[in-house]
Amino acid sequence: MGILRNTVSKTYNRISDLRKEIQTLTKSIQVAKEARAKAMKELEEAKSILEIVECQPVSSERPGRLRRLQGFADKAKEEEVTIEESLEAKQALLARGLEEGKELLRLLFKSFVDVLTERLPPVSADGDVPNLRAGDPNVTFPASDPEAATMEIDNENGADNNSQVNGENTEVGYTIGELEQWCLCTLGYLKSFSRQYATEIWSHIGMLDEEVFVERIHPLIRKAAFSGLCRQMNQ
Repeated sequence: MGILRNTVSKTYNRISDLRKEIQTLTKSIQVAKEARAKAMKELEEAKSILEIVECQPVSSERPGRLRRLQGFADKAKEEEVTIEESLEAKQALLARGLEEGKELLRLLFKSFVDVLTERLPPVSADGDVPNLRAGDPNVTFPASDPEAATMEIDNENGADNNSQVNGENTEVGYTIGELEQWCLCTLGYLKSFSRQYATEIWSHIGMLDEEVFVERIHPLIRKAAFSGLCRQMNQ
């Protein structure tokens, strides 16, 4: 699970960095455009200052100054073009990163659905959603799964549930199947994952609704994901 979180975090941290870089470059282009416009204006004004020599109009500005102004204008143009090229490259990287993030979310949610669907007890014929908590006699796991071993859950005071104060045992115990525990933990992780990356998930919710959160999905899977997204079950 830690590897999963690291993979998703790296993907979306990179996307966040690219967005910040694009924002900075967009501002830099505006500054470069203004600098270029100013340099061109100064150059044109210098070129427009004329005097009459031998009945012919010639520039009264010194050639050295005109060359410097031309150099400033050329440099400003080059800088603007360089920033625009950098911006285009970053935008392409962002587009690719967003697509990779979309595919990653699709893969992760489909993986959650596949592994949970294989292990979760089915909904009853009456439409009752199974309760995975210990002690529910209606929970029946698929026959293809091996019989789940059970583990005893201690009371808050540390005493075994099959023990009484006088040392006599009772037949009433609080046990939870190993498979039930796995399902509960995985559903909890799905909820936590959906909550942590809710912003990214919501940006692709249309795709997920079409390909993952379909009508036939197990209601416990839908409930876990939607709870993390703070989304109503009927949405």
